[in-house]
Amino acid sequence: MKGDDLSQAQEAVSQRQWSLAERLLERYLREAQDSQDADNRWEAWQQLLVVVNAAGQEPRASLEYLETMLEEYMDDDARSAVILQRMAEVNEGLHRYERAVDIWNAYIGLGGLSAQQVLEGYRRLAAMQFSLRRFDAGEDTLQLCLALPLPDHDKIMCMYDLADQNMARERWQDVADLSQQMMDSDPDQNVRGMAGYLMADALEQLGKSSEALKQFELARDAYPNPSVIDNRIAHLRKKLKK
Repeated sequence: MKGDDLSQAQEAVSQRQWSLAERLLERYLREAQDSQDADNRWEAWQQLLVVVNAAGQEPRASLEYLETMLEEYMDDDARSAVILQRMAEVNEGLHRYERAVDIWNAYIGLGGLSAQQVLEGYRRLAAMQFSLRRFDAGEDTLQLCLALPLPDHDKIMCMYDLADQNMARERWQDVADLSQQMMDSDPDQNVRGMAGYLMADALEQLGKSSEALKQFELARDAYPNPSVIDNRIAHLRKKLKK
């Protein structure tokens, strides 16, 4: 019986009998086709992914199941979002950045995503593009994120990613401008500290040592690792005394 397979699979999971659970779940999914089983099927798929992961199988095994799930749920944006996010994360873990870019692009294109999901999708897509050294594409992705009709406060981590990438490319004025925009957007303490650090670093690189010192001092208590800033403050104080 289909229902028996599902309940027996759940029992096998509780006993950590992974191969038995996988066989029972696969059989259930082959046989439970009617729409009234829709929620149970989704639960079975989720359980199957947990089992494959718990059994220590290769991530590729998860990807095979996820590809099958995506075909089944292609008309269900909410469930497709869950599947695509998982697929992208597995591909990232396998360093398949090209594939991850394709998947994050598909994810962003889904309907019904929350603002937070859209923002996260843009950030993850840009991160993959930067990993592939496609710096202009990554920057364009973050600019699309910043163009979304949302308050700056919601888009603040896209600003941070863009500032961070500009820093890597030594575009110091852009870093300073984005950091200021972040600090004007009512960030939480952690983000305020990180934005303050970027601002101070950019100002120092622009030759504005006294302004940089002031920013480092302002950012110190909010920055996740104050000792890093202490070193920069000591260096700048010494430099300004010469």
